[in-house]
Amino acid sequence: MSNTPNALESLVLPETSQKITFYKDEKNKNCGYFKIEKEDHTLGHLIHSKLSKEKNVIFSGYKRPHPLEHFIYLKIVTDGVFSPKDAFDSVLKDLYIEFSYLEDCI
Repeated sequence: MSNTPNALESLVLPETSQKITFYKDEKNKNCGYFKIEKEDHTLGHLIHSKLSKEKNVIFSGYKRPHPLEHFIYLKIVTDGVFSPKDAFDSVLKDLYIEFSYLEDCI
């Protein structure tokens, strides 16, 4: 009997759960929050770095609330030309293209 957490809990998403949940900021229509399940600083920093280079993104940041909680929160504030969802979608597509290129080079 051990009190160490099960390693698979940090990787496997239950079928009844959503990978990404979007929360709209009620006070600022150009602000949104994403909760990404079963991810950590690796993906959070990668998305944040790409978002910070986007010209229509005013602010982006992420946090992992606790080491034993296996999700991250991502906050995106845009200038109104694009919505936070559009900025997030654009960055994910860019990352997909970059990783596909790397895979083709192998």
